Amino acid sequence: EQGGSSKIISVDNDLPQVWKDRIKTKLGEYSKYVELKEADIFNLSFLKDRSIDIVNCDDTIVFLNPKPLKLLLALKEFERVLKSGGHLIITSEIPVESYDNPDNEGQWRRWNLAKAIYNLKGEIWSSEPLPDEVKFALQLIGFRVYAERIFPESKNFKYQECMNEWKTMMLKDVEELPWNTHLKDALRKEIEETYSKVMKDGYLMNPALYVLKCKKEK
Repeated sequence: EQGGSSKIISVDNDLPQVWKDRIKTKLGEYSKYVELKEADIFNLSFLKDRSIDIVNCDDTIVFLNPKPLKLLLALKEFERVLKSGGHLIITSEIPVESYDNPDNEGQWRRWNLAKAIYNLKGEIWSSEPLPDEVKFALQLIGFRVYAERIFPESKNFKYQECMNEWKTMMLKDVEELPWNTHLKDALRKEIEETYSKVMKDGYLMNPALYVLKCKKEK
């Protein structure tokens, strides 16, 4: 639409060559418009001040908030690189708070078991800031939220690859835990049971999503 004059920069802190090749293959002829960059999103030093028109932060901020207030560092960096009047679009999950609804149980167990295992490693799996919290942070930094929408949770029937990856990752993390064998065996049992439940259910419940569209005021 821009006559070939625009470019997309995709940033990830872990971008092996095999992933780059897979993405470029999927993009096909459009890959020439996309730069795949391995970088720390808290420090986008390869980008100049006020050099970007749009920042699209899709399903990312849950992993940018491992400690209270750390998300502010990323939002401030987005503000730095955006041109005056530039747009920031945030899409993120609203966590499944409980499994009172049986439809949610598989996702609730998957997500909270991962959090528990990472806590035992002394790390944080994810921390889901809620829409009102994010809006307040954006306003502090100098963004104006001009549109917002919440999309309801939905069943994902293409869950197999996601669950296989989750199971492999969790078992590896448990193996590396500095805890006794009894605890590790109990965690392995929970991983297997959670995996089996989702496979038996035949779906994985996608959490509700919220979208915030923001504009840099100055």
